[in-house]
Amino acid sequence: MANDEYFDSSPEVEELYTRDESDSNNTFIRVNGANLPIDPGSTFKDTVKFHAQEAGLGKFRVFMDGQEVKPSSAPEVISEGTTLELRPYDSAG
Repeated sequence: MANDEYFDSSPEVEELYTRDESDSNNTFIRVNGANLPIDPGSTFKDTVKFHAQEAGLGKFRVFMDGQEVKPSSAPEVISEGTTLELRPYDSAG
């Protein structure tokens, strides 16, 4: 991820995680309007890249608890209660 304006989905994500379907899970990622549960303690960048690839997003922005997160300031792991959202990156001016 050389550019700090957006995240870039690439096929190099090797580790997939198991989704917890628990109704009590308040840690999730919103992609294309759907809230998908994610496990606290999961690797932030791998989780984000996985969901971006699944959604067909090449370049995208990440919001954590309503605030945009740049690649250089992304946390290592996802904390319990975190809400993430992936939005397509629009480079048109």
